[in-house]
Amino acid sequence: MDENEFRDALRTVVTQSPEPPPMESSTAVAAGRRAERRRTVVACTGAVVALAAVTVIPARYLSTTPGTIPVAGPAPSAYATPPPPGSAAGGTPDPSESKPSWPAEANGDATADSGPRYQKGKELLNTLLATVPGGYDTPTGKGANDDDLQSHQAAIEDPEWTYQARVTLTKASAAGELVVEVHEPDNGLPEDPCALAKSFWEIGGQCQVADAGGKKVGVTTTSGSQGLNQAAAYRYADGTVVFVAQARNSLAALPFTTQELASLTVKESFHIRA
Repeated sequence: MDENEFRDALRTVVTQSPEPPPMESSTAVAAGRRAERRRTVVACTGAVVALAAVTVIPARYLSTTPGTIPVAGPAPSAYATPPPPGSAAGGTPDPSESKPSWPAEANGDATADSGPRYQKGKELLNTLLATVPGGYDTPTGKGANDDDLQSHQAAIEDPEWTYQARVTLTKASAAGELVVEVHEPDNGLPEDPCALAKSFWEIGGQCQVADAGGKKVGVTTTSGSQGLNQAAAYRYADGTVVFVAQARNSLAALPFTTQELASLTVKESFHIRA
């Protein structure tokens, strides 16, 4: 076979071969993000345990009153009313508010870093902070492994938007964690309350259905000493799904009872609408 015959044969193979199917990038991104969340909660649990391992937690990690940091000079309160859009606490424009609404292409991943979706995640954190029971502090800043002690995010999955907020709780020298995650409708999550609760970060465990004001909430509990210990789940009639989970870590007991966690899950302020 000479050079011309080889080139003709190669062209024939290329033109007759079927075109490969397009990559399902959204599915891959969603799967990767779910795996990343599971890794994050394990890593952050270790950081919280390390934070609580010392006899006295450093002052920079603790609030003497909810949302106040005992450091030199004034510190913003996590419970303070957020400044109006387009302004920071000092009255100057907030750069994060001046950005255009977030498109998926802006930063190369599926997490909003500005715009209305980002703001919904931020509001979810404020709502979660407002539900923390009395007797607990909610430290801000970074933990022992440089992890955020409070965080929020808005991310697009496949195809719904998901909003998440996490808060570290401390009491004396012990620490635990609260997590809330809200999925917009068309999320493909299980319909059954217990199957829904067990699907949260693949927590598994033993599940029961609790009645919270006439609403059926799945609450699953695990006995593990690391990671989440309990997760509650509720699906609204419009398809929105709310998860609320808690980790005891080094606390003497979980912050909420099973019934309290179920009632918290159906709290209307967690019902984020598209």
